[in-house]
Amino acid sequence: MHETALIDGVLAAIPYAGKLGVTARLDKNGTLTCTLPFHENHIGNAQLPALHGGGLASFLEITSVLQLARQQAAIQDIKTPEDLRHIVPLPVNVTVQYLRSAGALPCYAEAKVLKLGRRTSTVFCQTWQDDETKPVTSMTGVFIQPKS
Repeated sequence: MHETALIDGVLAAIPYAGKLGVTARLDKNGTLTCTLPFHENHIGNAQLPALHGGGLASFLEITSVLQLARQQAAIQDIKTPEDLRHIVPLPVNVTVQYLRSAGALPCYAEAKVLKLGRRTSTVFCQTWQDDETKPVTSMTGVFIQPKS
């Protein structure tokens, strides 16, 4: 299965990703970067304005799931969209760190798999807005692979 089709299939399997408007792209080096576009519905504090922490946490989780699914697909023999159900991981535990307010701008995220296991995997993910060196949130998560 082509990697772009895999990413689109995983995003389609996560209805909340569509609701948030999350998109993903691969750069020429194969790095996956996800984007959460700014939308008025994403505001949690209208006085600042700042994005809602729950939306940011969901964005981190979606990005982590995509990165894990990419790496699992490389190991397993994924040929059809139906096979995706075998690689879309489920969160067991996530810890989110809110580092600074996320303003009324798009957010970007990248995830790094720290441990890829047969049953559980650990991922670190962070988001930023206009400056990649100034993350707004980060997350460490443990995910479980669905049973084949």
